[in-house]
Amino acid sequence: MRNIGLRMAIVIILLAAGLYTLYPTLRLYTAKELSKEEENSLMKRAIHLGLDLKGGMHLVLEVDTTGLKEKPADLRDRALEIVKNRIDEFGVFEPTIEKQGSSRILVQLPGVDRERALNIIRKVAHLEFKLVSDKTQDVLKSIDKYLSKGDTMGFEEPFSSYLFGVEGDLGFDVRDEDSLKILIAQAQEIIPKELQFYFGPKETYQGKEVKRLYLLKKEPELSGETIRDAQHRPYQGSELQYTGAWMVEIEFKREAARLFASITGKNVGKRLAIVLDDVVQSAPYIRERIPQGKAVITGNFKAEEARDLAIILRAGALPAPLKIAEERSVGPSLGKDSITKGIRASLIGSLFVVIFMLVYYSLTGLVANFALVLNVILLVGALSAFGGTLTMPGIAGIALTIAMSVDANILIFERIREELRLGKTVRTAISQGFSRAWLAIFDSNVTTIITGIVLYIFGTGPIRGFALTLIIGLIANLICAVFVTKTVLDYFTHRFEVTKLRI
Repeated sequence: MRNIGLRMAIVIILLAAGLYTLYPTLRLYTAKELSKEEENSLMKRAIHLGLDLKGGMHLVLEVDTTGLKEKPADLRDRALEIVKNRIDEFGVFEPTIEKQGSSRILVQLPGVDRERALNIIRKVAHLEFKLVSDKTQDVLKSIDKYLSKGDTMGFEEPFSSYLFGVEGDLGFDVRDEDSLKILIAQAQEIIPKELQFYFGPKETYQGKEVKRLYLLKKEPELSGETIRDAQHRPYQGSELQYTGAWMVEIEFKREAARLFASITGKNVGKRLAIVLDDVVQSAPYIRERIPQGKAVITGNFKAEEARDLAIILRAGALPAPLKIAEERSVGPSLGKDSITKGIRASLIGSLFVVIFMLVYYSLTGLVANFALVLNVILLVGALSAFGGTLTMPGIAGIALTIAMSVDANILIFERIREELRLGKTVRTAISQGFSRAWLAIFDSNVTTIITGIVLYIFGTGPIRGFALTLIIGLIANLICAVFVTKTVLDYFTHRFEVTKLRI
């Protein structure tokens, strides 16, 4: 028999390659204790579970066009790209992010932290750099004087009485925030038009929850559209309040870096506030001209918060806020239950098939079962290698592949039986049996593959998952049911000089 050794070597290589690509998936979902680094490494090489198996979020977001003149569809398209970039940076495998209607975006994320994901998706991330006004004390006195005119209780400092020192800044108790906002609105007419009050994020100071108050110039010196890169790092400065915290280091584009150097050069000794979504993250003093085009956002960030902020800044600001129009969650318990039932059904079905082949076709049935197992290993291994996602429809695709594989072997074995009944030798019967069955097997598999390709091109979500699993499974089926089965039968009939075949 020609090249039987080479053909057996190919079969062994196929088996080894399938097991090698399958190993990360087996390791990821069966190992009880994995380090975070090992889990991340395996995730890149393993099959990912879809929303219906792993659980996750189903969101429908709507672009808030209030006060905006642009068309909702244009804003939605821009927001869609930014949400995609943020989710990609976040590291979610196989998300579904699609347009829905004229102003909505569908987002499906398997296996994510809900709060973190919502924060990343919905944060507008409008970043601006604004100079802190050196007229703060004068404006405060003016406000107090203006408000005290109508104060029947006789307070001399109706506005400043809410304020106290917080590490060199003005701060206030967060419980007084609404009162301060009302007073600022009442005194708006005497606040210089080029200036505006901003608050800092909530923080703890001497056992109280406080926020800082800043008076900034309205016109920004620089905006977030000029950012080229943003990275989170442990805080490395000298301010004790940020010890142990994380920061975000941002780098400007070339032209913006020149502008930033000019701004810092002209304003040495002043404070430049970094404002994100109208909240002042920090307002450091400009000690000297900064020519490198880099700035740092400090705050009491945890590592995850700093990483998420860096992701958002790299992806860019949303053109408009996003509202949640619909939110549904698929709990992990439902996903685990689905996996268990799906695997159990597949195993029971496969067991019946294996027993049937052994009983009905004896030793040749054993060879068919080997080809069937190899078929599944190659299918799952290929999904792992390409980072595919397994869903319930995908499991259905595997079940259909098993059926097609068995059907192909039955066609072949029945043709071999016919040849044996005609009195032909075992080798001749095997050769002609495969030859006669090949065309029918090829036709049925190829036509089904074409159907799968059409489903994959025009389908969405679970339909594409089913189609992809089916296509890969049937390609593996053509290899295993014909090439592998014939090679193994040829090898044993030649190796052991078989003159009678039990089939």
